[in-house]
Amino acid sequence: MRRLFAFWVLIALAWLAQAQQTPLLSEPTLVSTEWLAQHLNDPRLRIIDARASLRDYLQGHIPNALYLNTETLRISQGGVPAQLLPPERIAEILEAMGVGSEHTVVVYSSSGEGDFFAHATYVAFVLEWLGHRSVGVLDGGIEKWRAEGRPITQSFPRFPKATFKPNPQNQLLVDAAALQNALQAGQATPLDARAPAAYQQGHIPNARNAFLRNNLQGDTVLTWRSPEALRAMLEGMQVSGDQPVVAYCTSGREASQLWFTLRHVLKLPNVKIYPGSWIDWTARQMPVEKAP
Repeated sequence: MRRLFAFWVLIALAWLAQAQQTPLLSEPTLVSTEWLAQHLNDPRLRIIDARASLRDYLQGHIPNALYLNTETLRISQGGVPAQLLPPERIAEILEAMGVGSEHTVVVYSSSGEGDFFAHATYVAFVLEWLGHRSVGVLDGGIEKWRAEGRPITQSFPRFPKATFKPNPQNQLLVDAAALQNALQAGQATPLDARAPAAYQQGHIPNARNAFLRNNLQGDTVLTWRSPEALRAMLEGMQVSGDQPVVAYCTSGREASQLWFTLRHVLKLPNVKIYPGSWIDWTARQMPVEKAP
């Protein structure tokens, strides 16, 4: 009897160990506030508050959320600002925060002040670029969480240093030279995520304006539009999934929301992001087009 009991204890411990190693998400996706609330205290989960203002985080954030400003992931290179740090440097930042390769990461930000969740999707993009697939973006952000009366805290979580092993997926990116070659060959559709006024003042040749706000619905609390509504908008711009799509904006952050929408909400097969975006393009004195 004791041997049988010990056997079942070992089975239970093995199952528990396996469950703790299994990621909560298998691929990047939107997650609901209900899902996050259910998994809030799961040891496999790390939550990142990516809002632009540290003050907002200090005034109140989702329990167990770590703060990460997207500018921490970027630096000036060759005088050009807002360029991505090398993967190894970003991995060191994540490790120091307590975010490891074994964790599922859920990122949230805000719909206000021109964010439109781009700060959250930028962190999600960087994680996927580093080869980390267990990533969620909170649909509705902090506004939806608050509107539903869910818990807010001013306490800081304490996690031990982790190990994060980057495996860069550079096929997700395109640089200025590669984009220019693709445009000359008619093999890419650039989409500009900036507001119409910025797009009209100058944009990459043949780019179509796909303002990131249009991917969202609502007034005070914004959430992503349905795949059917998003697909209809793309069809109105005569954009299909048959040709590679390249998302860009001013510095790559706003483009990440468009990129995430196309890649992980609409599931388009060939979507890339130009992380240097308009800042890099103009610094290289590449061709510019203006709207009539």
